[in-house]
Amino acid sequence: MAYTYRQDVAFLEDCNPPLVERNAWEFRRLRDLLLAVEPGAKRAATHTQWVSQNRKPYDHRLREARDLITHLADGYDKAQSALLHYASALVAARSHYSDGKAAEQTLAGLISRVADAETRTAQEAGPMRQWEDLRGTTGFLDWAAELTVDIDEIKDEANRAHDQASAAYHRARTVESEARDTCTEAMDKAYKALPDFRGGDFADAKSLIDAIPALRTEVAEARRDSLTRLPGSGAKAEFTTAVGKDDVSPSLMDIRMRLTELPGATDAYWAVPRNAEERREWIAANSDIITAAAQRSGLPRDMVAGIAWQEVGGQWGWMDDGVDTVRELARDGWLYGSPESLPSRLGGSPDETSFGPIAIQVRRAAEVLGYDPAHLTDSQRDTIEASLQDPGQNIFIASEYLAMLKEESDFADVPADEMTREQRQELAARYNGGPYWQDDKAQAYGRGFDENLDDARSALK
Repeated sequence: MAYTYRQDVAFLEDCNPPLVERNAWEFRRLRDLLLAVEPGAKRAATHTQWVSQNRKPYDHRLREARDLITHLADGYDKAQSALLHYASALVAARSHYSDGKAAEQTLAGLISRVADAETRTAQEAGPMRQWEDLRGTTGFLDWAAELTVDIDEIKDEANRAHDQASAAYHRARTVESEARDTCTEAMDKAYKALPDFRGGDFADAKSLIDAIPALRTEVAEARRDSLTRLPGSGAKAEFTTAVGKDDVSPSLMDIRMRLTELPGATDAYWAVPRNAEERREWIAANSDIITAAAQRSGLPRDMVAGIAWQEVGGQWGWMDDGVDTVRELARDGWLYGSPESLPSRLGGSPDETSFGPIAIQVRRAAEVLGYDPAHLTDSQRDTIEASLQDPGQNIFIASEYLAMLKEESDFADVPADEMTREQRQELAARYNGGPYWQDDKAQAYGRGFDENLDDARSALK
């Protein structure tokens, strides 16, 4: 009989249905934005009364434009529908996955009543494989180790828990894989149905906008339209391209450009704030940057200030450099063992090293700035680390990371000025714990954030 194991569906731990829904809302927003243009195009065609030799080409172009709007809107509508169905399936799959983990926990408890994992194979296996090893012999060492084990007293219960876990994992895998296949097929059809309206030397919309002043004016006016961004989000990024191996990402370039118009940031590399008064002084000195970063990310500025209050009292910048250097030496073979096996706080991947007054891991900053965290070049990593160590850039990156986490929450669509104190606390816990934000440590961080929020707010004034 073929069983399904937790590792077969462990990827569901990282799947985030609200974030998939958020992407669906983006497609719906684009659909609605296009449909909002159609009445104007119709009026231009039917209410414009004039006679000219150019009237026929004018009508023809308007028909083309209206057809283009209709087909684009239809494609985006199909895409948002496909993503919403997949998000719903993910919720069901994750529920089955949780059922499987619960059954495995029951199985682990049963096994612990009659046996300890003696061999390396048993120690590294999950409860399902441990039980399979116990109820059958896979080799002489296993047979010898199990001579004193009496499994009869738990056999029926253990078999039931084992099979329940396998069945739940199988349901999770089936639900997700079938939904994913359906979604990708629908997305592919929607993409292929989109009309290709480019031609000649026209490369992208930004080239056209930059060339015509009137269009630049239209773009500036359109940014005030509610359909140009999702509720609760920050300003949309400009058109971007893939980041080359030695390039500064467009997002990082935008941050640096914004900082040229702001006061210089107060550093905390050699001496970090050690008490409430020094934290207050640091936030006050950087209040203009905190405000600008929060506005860019679509967050309340006290949210960013509150996280700063929690983080700026951490370890000094030169200590971060030291940890990073030791981890890189271990990674490159200059030290015995792997970076993850180093003692105490030294242990961990170089890309998990945190930098800056508001501590951010290199891999998280890479995601925020548009780099590929799994394939960072040495040049990109150096650029990211330098950006995190610069206090002004660090504040912007931390704010954007908070915005990414907000998009994964149930209050993603809540505007900055409507976020509740409880939502701020949850976002702080997400900042600390990531996917494990409901753990005790992350929840304690969130409570600490809430306790100090009023102090952070007063420091901004």
